[in-house]
Amino acid sequence: MSDFIKEYSLARPLYESFQLKLTELLKELIKESEIEIVSIESRTKTIESYKEKINRPDKNYKDPINDITDLCGIRIMTYYTEDIYKIAELIESEFAIDDDKSVDKTMVNSPDKFGYQSLHYVLSLGKKRDKLVKWRKYKAFVAEIQIRTILQHSWAAIDHKLRYKTKGEIPSVLKRKIYRLSALLELADEQFLSIKNATSKLNFEIEDSIEKGELNIEFNNLSLHSYIKDNSKISSIVGQAIDIGYLEDPEIGLSIEDTYEVFYTRLIATLNESSLENIKDLDNFLDNNKKVVKEKLNTFLKLFNSTNDSEIYAVATDILLILLVMVDEKIDLSNNKLREIIHWDPLLKTFDKLTRK
Repeated sequence: MSDFIKEYSLARPLYESFQLKLTELLKELIKESEIEIVSIESRTKTIESYKEKINRPDKNYKDPINDITDLCGIRIMTYYTEDIYKIAELIESEFAIDDDKSVDKTMVNSPDKFGYQSLHYVLSLGKKRDKLVKWRKYKAFVAEIQIRTILQHSWAAIDHKLRYKTKGEIPSVLKRKIYRLSALLELADEQFLSIKNATSKLNFEIEDSIEKGELNIEFNNLSLHSYIKDNSKISSIVGQAIDIGYLEDPEIGLSIEDTYEVFYTRLIATLNESSLENIKDLDNFLDNNKKVVKEKLNTFLKLFNSTNDSEIYAVATDILLILLVMVDEKIDLSNNKLREIIHWDPLLKTFDKLTRK
């Protein structure tokens, strides 16, 4: 074993520790910055990989353990291209960046390089942390950080595999297909960001309309989220449900703005089978039936408890669904498509008993 290999073999556990701690730190920083990511992957270079790298004929390392920058490698995958730059800004503010060794490949224009349009940073801890006790032993360490979208990552992985399989220059007929696919994926990345921005704009417009009392809005996730959020009518109904025995869950019980898409999906499916056409109709429905809310919810709860061993929580969307089924005669619970979307058997079993009474 050469001295270089032996040196890295002894040092590798410390590099692995650095990799794990740095990964956790990045996760915390990204979470605090409220940037949504797909994942963070990390690895410490294996001894075999280290050996292969220092023995490459095109390399001539005099001090490989200090010259090689990717002994610790971390890849951050984002949903959208704009998040690459948000994370880049975060990293530049938190760490010492080696500008000479860091590469911005996001502006690459070559038609077959979509998957490699990522940011590559070579960084060290910097003054913020290298004097702290928990970080001091890693003061001289560097890491290579790669930031790319999930589509860029997928493309790079597949492209690398294809090129590896050909073991050389790709035939022209295949190269053309690869370029075309690369262009499609790049367009998809741009369109996902465009849809995200359009969704944010639409959400703002819906919230603004609801605040103004302009409720002629179709049923969808955005409109229902906005309508249910901070709605005093619905807060009152949820409160009545808890008063008569529906459970208040610490996570979702009184959460008017619950993020569980399954709840919204089954409420929207039920609304689409009802006699209601839009948010204004739902608002009128709540006004017209406020005197029977407690009675209807109580009737359902008693039957639910006698029919099932499950517990039922005062989730705003499900409470609205129950009221709709109890009051709106147009809703047909024998509709298999609706049953599949509602999905939750205890709810369906109780509704079935109600219709048989």
